[in-house]
Amino acid sequence: MQLPKTISPRPSGGYALIVTMCFLAVALIAYASMMNWVSTNAHITKRNNLFTQSQAAAESATESVLAYMVRDYFNQGLNPVSVYTDSTNLPSQSNWPVGFQFSDTNGNPNTTSVSIGLSAWTTLPAQYAGLNGIGQPVEIASQATPINSGENISATIYQNVWFGIIPIFQFAIFYNMDLEINPGAAMTINGRVHSNGNIYATGSGSGLIFSTNVEAAATNVYTTPSPLDPQNVGRSGNVTFTDTDNNPLSHALSLALPIGTNNSSVAVIGILGIPPAGTVANSTNGQQYPYNEADIIITNDYYGTNLLVYYQNLNNANPQTLVPMDITNITITGYSSTNPVTHVYYTYYATNTYYSFTTNVTFYDYRESQQMKAVQIDVGKFRTWLTNSIGGLTYQNNNLTGSYAKGHGIDGVYVYNSISNSSSQTPAVRVINGSRLPPPGFTVATPFPLYVEGSFNTTTDGVNFSTTLGDVTNTYAAALMGDAVTILSAGWSDAYNSSTSLTSRGTSTTTINAACLEGIVPSNGTSYSGGVENFLRLLENWSGVTIYYNGSIVVLFQSQYNVHPWQAPGGSVYNAPVRQWGFDTNFQNPSLLPPMTPSLRAWYRSQWASW
Repeated sequence: MQLPKTISPRPSGGYALIVTMCFLAVALIAYASMMNWVSTNAHITKRNNLFTQSQAAAESATESVLAYMVRDYFNQGLNPVSVYTDSTNLPSQSNWPVGFQFSDTNGNPNTTSVSIGLSAWTTLPAQYAGLNGIGQPVEIASQATPINSGENISATIYQNVWFGIIPIFQFAIFYNMDLEINPGAAMTINGRVHSNGNIYATGSGSGLIFSTNVEAAATNVYTTPSPLDPQNVGRSGNVTFTDTDNNPLSHALSLALPIGTNNSSVAVIGILGIPPAGTVANSTNGQQYPYNEADIIITNDYYGTNLLVYYQNLNNANPQTLVPMDITNITITGYSSTNPVTHVYYTYYATNTYYSFTTNVTFYDYRESQQMKAVQIDVGKFRTWLTNSIGGLTYQNNNLTGSYAKGHGIDGVYVYNSISNSSSQTPAVRVINGSRLPPPGFTVATPFPLYVEGSFNTTTDGVNFSTTLGDVTNTYAAALMGDAVTILSAGWSDAYNSSTSLTSRGTSTTTINAACLEGIVPSNGTSYSGGVENFLRLLENWSGVTIYYNGSIVVLFQSQYNVHPWQAPGGSVYNAPVRQWGFDTNFQNPSLLPPMTPSLRAWYRSQWASW
């Protein structure tokens, strides 16, 4: 008989092993994938980190070059490209976790790409909207490649930087220190305002209006008085900024004069002095000193006598020429008789020679409580002297024609008063008879207090006059620069003394059409600076009388000679006028800027790129 077949059951252990092996394979694949992802991600992260480090290294190379360029620009001007591409300008890599090879954009090692464009008069970048200046574009680029990192991850940084020279009188108001303005009557500022410090501005009942950009390089633009101002405590607001697009601007870039890295008040006052030894008079920086730019230099001796006038032309090998005195005056001093019988008499004469347009004068300053010993310039006589063959005509022609020509007529006068500054006298300069200036313009500069008697720069022909706010059609470009600028009316008398009452010092309407650069006595917690509204000093009873001022207000330093603080009207110094003040918009035209206009230095990072 046939027996039935039996099927033995498959061992379960083999199946379990297979399943386990499958799971293990899957796990290994997953683990391998994960480890590959981790490795790839770590590699990508490393490359990203390395690229970031390369970026930082390349940027440090461009910033290192830029720092040298900014330093040079503010001290003297940009050097040739080769100075900045040199390997010595590369950053030190001491203690860097990764070393880098620096190269320019063409792959040349140990150098930086630098390109300096041509200087040209141009409209300035948006940062300085509304201003014009001499702009110069600069391109800086560097490539950094890590060394011995196992990865060739290089980065390149490119920067486009604008360097510019900005004539200072393009600002309606420019302060190198804290700017305070607290007018007692309505006032509108119709031009750009800049302070290298803070701005403290409050309006009166009628308000203070800024019609264009306002910026402070320090902490803020405040609509409250300065904490050091004891005069305007409690006032605030009523200030209108017509332009509200990022205006007013705090923490703006500081603007400096190219006299070195220190632009403090103590340092900047040196711009009106005789330049320091070693200054190259014809250099860009040397020409920031009015002394070097002046065509005529007037000085005297220690006793305030013996006036001397020099013609200056830096294009000549002998830049200064003593100008002969143009007036000879012979006077009879007496008679004598040597023979009583014949009565023959001998007449004795004295011969005096002097300059027709300058002399020494003395007058009293009520704010300073001091006698001012001044060198005086009669502008009308100076204008005549320039046309006289025995006067200044020769020098005028030297300026205009010939191999040493400057390209302009005589338009700048620098005055150095050599008398001592003491408790009984202060050296000063005074300008009189200045309603009509010599063409094409006229600037007077001095390191001492400057006084202007009567209207200044109101006519070019003696027939048509510009004597109101905003009317500057009959004027020449002009500036007044000194330790302080004080306005005296046409009715001023040098016979006034310390006992002459304020009510006896009457005035008449006066117009000043000129940029003014000066110092002030800052607020100090005890006294108020007087603010922008009092930057022109006064010594007479101006109550109800108008002063028209068209110009540019520039305050750079703390006054060194006229140092007494501002005193409120109604005392013994002055009574306040009706002020009609505005910015002379002619100064926005480079051809209409005053002679010897100082320029500010600025730089602006206009583009940054990385690849």
